[in-house]
Amino acid sequence: MDQREFDKMFEVEETNWWYKGRRRLVEQHLAERHREKGRLRILDIASATGMSFRFLKSYGDSWGVDISQETIRLCGLRGIKRIVRGDALKLPFRSGCFDAILALDALEHFPDDRQALREIARVARPDALILITVPAFMFLWSPHDEAFHHFRRYTAKELRGKLGESGFAIDRLSYYSMTLMPPVWAFRKWRALRRTRQDHASSDFFVKLPRPVEWALGTIMNGEIAAMKLVSLPFGVSLFCRTRKLASG
Repeated sequence: MDQREFDKMFEVEETNWWYKGRRRLVEQHLAERHREKGRLRILDIASATGMSFRFLKSYGDSWGVDISQETIRLCGLRGIKRIVRGDALKLPFRSGCFDAILALDALEHFPDDRQALREIARVARPDALILITVPAFMFLWSPHDEAFHHFRRYTAKELRGKLGESGFAIDRLSYYSMTLMPPVWAFRKWRALRRTRQDHASSDFFVKLPRPVEWALGTIMNGEIAAMKLVSLPFGVSLFCRTRKLASG
């Protein structure tokens, strides 16, 4: 990922409506497992700027791993100590040592996502909770994906198949950011058309929006998160999956 994008993420991740919504979505599932099992050993894969550690400490002991030296530096600025530089395709942890693993917008960064899933299965304890988010639908490919160094975007069918191959059972698989999918598609196509060869790829997550627009987008996201407790949304800009390692995996 472009270092400039890391720096932008560090500046806005705490307050940006999209990141706040993703944290809320993930935290509700992690809190449920914490109520069932007590304190957890948690691994955050591709930790980026380390914002997830703000809420992970409420549910157990957390470790992070990322291959980027810039990530290690930014996590250090947040005071995060338990983060190591390592490759998600060969995780530097012993087998069967984590109760919960987060891969939040991580799989799309790996050239071999199947190997990454096999490594997640290796370091997870039987019945461990795995929470995954990924970008959805290749027709939404844009300079945003180039800036973040993505290899792919996913459909529910593709993600379900790869998880099944790796020994996971899916409890919930749903698209999200459904309401925003049409305007996001239009905005990204417009940006792609306006882009010149001299322009570097950049994410649209960090476009500054008026406060009322940020509030409205956050409210829409919260409504979808509430709906996802009951139903799986049929389409969206992103995919969320709650899965677990099979006891025999």
